[in-house]
Amino acid sequence: MNKETQLWYIKVKGRVRGPYATGFISKNILLGRIHPSDMLSQDKNVWRKASSIREVMPDVIKHRNEPNYKERLKAARRWADERGEIREVDANGKEKIYKPRKKTTHLQIKTTGVLGIISMILIVSGLIVALFMFTPDDPLAQINCTAKGQNGVILDGCHLQRKDFSAKSLKNSSFKNTLLTNSRFNKAQLQSSQMDYANLSHADLSHANLTGASMRAVDLRGATLNSTIFTKADLSYADFTGAKASKIKFTGAVLANTVWFDGSVCNKNSIGRCLK
Repeated sequence: MNKETQLWYIKVKGRVRGPYATGFISKNILLGRIHPSDMLSQDKNVWRKASSIREVMPDVIKHRNEPNYKERLKAARRWADERGEIREVDANGKEKIYKPRKKTTHLQIKTTGVLGIISMILIVSGLIVALFMFTPDDPLAQINCTAKGQNGVILDGCHLQRKDFSAKSLKNSSFKNTLLTNSRFNKAQLQSSQMDYANLSHADLSHANLTGASMRAVDLRGATLNSTIFTKADLSYADFTGAKASKIKFTGAVLANTVWFDGSVCNKNSIGRCLK
C-alpha cells in the first residue's frame, strides 16, 4: 500500500479509533489533537508511538532543531486549522475531504449518557431528513493521489516525491500539505494555485509561473528556481534556504517572515523584496 493510502488505527486510553489516512494523522499531530506519544497501528496488533513513525510526523516537526522552528510551526498550524480541509478514510478505504465546523482538542473517546444518546438520535434524524430535502452542488470530494496533473486538480496531503509535472497546466490547483520533494515543475503553469505548507525541497520550479499562488510556510530549501515567477504570490514564512536561483520575479509578492536564501529572515512588512 502506498504511503498516501495507508490506514492507521489510534489507541487513546485503551480505546481504538480509525482507520484514518496518513494525511489525517499528520495534520492532527501538527494541530496537537494527536500526541506524538499516542499509539498507532495498521493491524491492531502491533502498536507504535506516533513519534517513531516517520511518515506520519509533520515535516516541520522533523526539523525542530533548525533556525526559526517556532515561527514555521506557528505558520504551519495557522494554515492547517479548522479553516482548511481534512482528509479522512472510512472503514471501506474510501478517502474524503471535508471542512469541519467545530474546533476540537486532543482526540478522546468519551462515554455518552442517556441525554447524549437522545441528542445524537435527534441530530442524525435531522441529517437524514436534510439529505432527502437538499442535495449539495458539490458533494464530499475525494482526493485521488494518482490523479492526472491538470487545472483545478486537488492533491492535498499526498506523497508525490519525484513526481514530474513539467510543462503541465495546473492553474487553480491545490497542493496543500503535499510532499513534493525532488519533484519537477519546470515550465508548469501554477497561477492561483494553493500550496500552503507543501514540501518542495530540492524540487525544480525553473520557468514555472506561480503568479498569485498561495505558498505560506512552503518548504523550498535547495529548490531550483531559475526564472521562476512569484508575482503577487503569498510566500509568508516560506523557506528559501540554499535554493538555487536566478532571474526570479517577486513583484508584489508577500515575503513576511520569509526565510531568505542565506538563512536570514525577512521583515514582516516585506513586499516584492526581502527587507532585513
